[in-house]
Amino acid sequence: MLPLKLVEEVRQLLDEGQLSQRKIAAQLRVSRGTVSALANGKRGLYGREPDPFGDLNHSVSPPERCPGCGARVFLPCVLCRVREHTARQQASKLLRPHDRAA
Repeated sequence: MLPLKLVEEVRQLLDEGQLSQRKIAAQLRVSRGTVSALANGKRGLYGREPDPFGDLNHSVSPPERCPGCGARVFLPCVLCRVREHTARQQASKLLRPHDRAA
């Protein structure tokens, strides 16, 4: 779902009437279908509300290739972090002295 702020910006540019729907779509990186639906009234002015915590603002940077697993993710790669954590847990189990029953 698109951020509400982006939907409102599309609507504002449509109301100004200075850019074509195609140019609005290219400029704001949304689909031409979305711009057309907003222009024709087939799509309402709804969207995703901003994250109240603000830590994971993915709209700032596009996803990138993870150097570890090669997936397209928002860095740091959570999957790689989980794999590293699991590997550390398994290694610590191997290094722990076994409990001996008396």
